[in-house]
Amino acid sequence: MNAGSERPLESRPPRLAGAAMPPGAQAAAALAVPVTVPVGAGPVGVAITPDGRHAYVTNYGDATVRVISTATKTVTATIGVDSGPWGIAAAPDGQHVYVANYGAGTVDVIASASNTVIATVPGMANPVGLAVTPDGSRVYVACQALNMTRVIDTATNTVSGSIGTGIGPRNVVISPDGQRAYVSEEGSNAISVIDTSTNTVIAQITGFLFPRAVAVTPDGRRLYVPNYGGNTVDVIDTATGTRVASLPGFALPFAVSITNDGLLAYVSCNGDGTVRVISTGTNTVVSTYGGLSVPYFLAVTPDERNVYVTNNGNSTVSVLPGATGLFPNQGPTGGGTLVTLIGIHLTGATAVRFGTRPATGVVVVNDNEITAISPAGQGVVPVTVTTPGGTSNPVPFYYIPPPALVTLGPVSGPVTGGTAVTLSGLNLATTTSVAFGPTAVTPVMLSDSQLAVTAPPHAAGTVPIVVTTRGGVASGVTYTYTTP
Repeated sequence: MNAGSERPLESRPPRLAGAAMPPGAQAAAALAVPVTVPVGAGPVGVAITPDGRHAYVTNYGDATVRVISTATKTVTATIGVDSGPWGIAAAPDGQHVYVANYGAGTVDVIASASNTVIATVPGMANPVGLAVTPDGSRVYVACQALNMTRVIDTATNTVSGSIGTGIGPRNVVISPDGQRAYVSEEGSNAISVIDTSTNTVIAQITGFLFPRAVAVTPDGRRLYVPNYGGNTVDVIDTATGTRVASLPGFALPFAVSITNDGLLAYVSCNGDGTVRVISTGTNTVVSTYGGLSVPYFLAVTPDERNVYVTNNGNSTVSVLPGATGLFPNQGPTGGGTLVTLIGIHLTGATAVRFGTRPATGVVVVNDNEITAISPAGQGVVPVTVTTPGGTSNPVPFYYIPPPALVTLGPVSGPVTGGTAVTLSGLNLATTTSVAFGPTAVTPVMLSDSQLAVTAPPHAAGTVPIVVTTRGGVASGVTYTYTTP
């Protein structure tokens, strides 16, 4: 193309992908996989450098790390490492990449400038996953054969600590503030929570079934846990260690990767060769990518335009386009929902409309992202973005009517809790939580008019029942706790 022949950015028509689905629905159609990169024998882990220029991929079968240029999507270097490389992580400054060698029981340190191994840390015993602290000073390594997590001092590349965890530690993730390390343990079916200031386990979250590679949201408030044995993804409140949602419909979910803005969680599924996309605002699946071959780990590029997925089944890496659309895609009829629109050519946006009504608080974050606040409305409305280049294709937004509670049964139970309670009312399909007084529990939706919950323990007396949905809050019924 001749210089100057390309249309100015602001004159290009904007586009939004219609990935958003109705409340409670899952995307049926798979999205295309545009690029496949051959990488060697048995790719497992993948890490993207902070500048987004390179993806590093471990190859368990041939003891190498392949380096992919994200600009050309081709392999530009091959680095020999110790046997059985598995987990991989890049330092926050991008100068080093750390590789957990399951077979050799070591961690190799790669200098990214030269793509050479500059140090090897021994004494790991079947290391699987690893993670670097936000300040780059330490690397936490899950050592499966030791039932502990080793800590590497990156200044000296030596082991500076060991933390006993549950059985079969597998993967590690560090909270954004660096204060916590979460270690998934497939033998204990638990997650150990490590205080990184003291390097001690301060809590253990239980109730999983073969938890694999977990991810934490950028605000540190939620932990997404793939249950490989349960075909679900659990959402954990990190402040309380409680389960706030359990999402079904995942076939052998292996790993989770969350976008930098925290809007989307990508989940690789070994069982059906897919990557499913969760909107973290609603905890619903909004997109599905198909055609992968035993996908293992995955990583989102810093600009969120691509997702790199290792295909252990055919020794390739798939480069997926980042999901676009409207997140969340539902909210109350009274408006006030902060939504994010993701697409292309959004610079210079002059209006965001929900049907015929303009949104308020419109902020153009960059050429690919806009935030806005929904106006009041009803039903399903098309959302569009208008720029000097034209008006985008519409994506649907679902207005959720407010809920109502009518009855519950039984109306009382023991102070020890454990009573199965059925709540009846209206517009309950998008319920996110049910509270017995100050204690929230996770509901099971039976229909739009009924919920099933289990009463938590509480002191004797009567407490209000409060139901929170995407459409609002309902109360007006009570539950009485009785002593024997």
